[in-house]
Amino acid sequence: MGDELKIIVELQHAIDELNTAEELLAGIPDWMQELHEEHSRQKAEMDGLQAALEEAELAKRTADGEISDLQAKVKHFQEQIGMVRNQREYGALLQEIDTAKEQISAVEERELAAMEQGDEAQRLLDERQDPFQELDERYQQELQKWEGQKPEVARRAEELRQQVKELEGKIPKQILAMFERTRLRYGGNALARVMEVERKGPKIWHCGVCNYRVRPQTVVSIQAKNIESCDSCRRILYIEEDAG
Repeated sequence: MGDELKIIVELQHAIDELNTAEELLAGIPDWMQELHEEHSRQKAEMDGLQAALEEAELAKRTADGEISDLQAKVKHFQEQIGMVRNQREYGALLQEIDTAKEQISAVEERELAAMEQGDEAQRLLDERQDPFQELDERYQQELQKWEGQKPEVARRAEELRQQVKELEGKIPKQILAMFERTRLRYGGNALARVMEVERKGPKIWHCGVCNYRVRPQTVVSIQAKNIESCDSCRRILYIEEDAG
């Protein structure tokens, strides 16, 4: 494998490792993923129940205020009954009183529903509090363990950034530009390993990514330290150093 192609392969591997390290630093390691997902799910449930409880308490307070206002309105109308001057005014006051009482009944139903909603949310919160607290304690312990490992991952990421920069400086600009174009086109991987088909008779090779057949002269060119691309997917082809 020629120096330039060897450097390109090293560069791709360094970029892949760097991406893995950066994703790890920005997220959660695999060994914590299941616990993280369970903790997130249960926390979302607890937060939802707490929000439902607060919503129910607000609805109850609002209903209490509306009932007080309506009761005051009924009292005001009742006090005016002795001041009416005719049957029409009397009937109008009675109608206002009946309407206000109907509104009070409707609001009381809303208040009762809010109380029931709040009671159910509180019951579920109480029921799930201890299991969630136990889970949260385990999660915090594992999170602390991961925080202790992060500096080493960050150190390795910085080391890889420097390595990528140094390797890029060793590649001719034209070849590096081709590598970058191909890498961006395929979401980060610009390389494809040349694979030999296991069969009797003359050797046959194919692209290890798209499976397109690689011409024998292309294989010879790669072995002669030249940069070659797959005729189909245009990835840069390489042969493992221990491969024939």
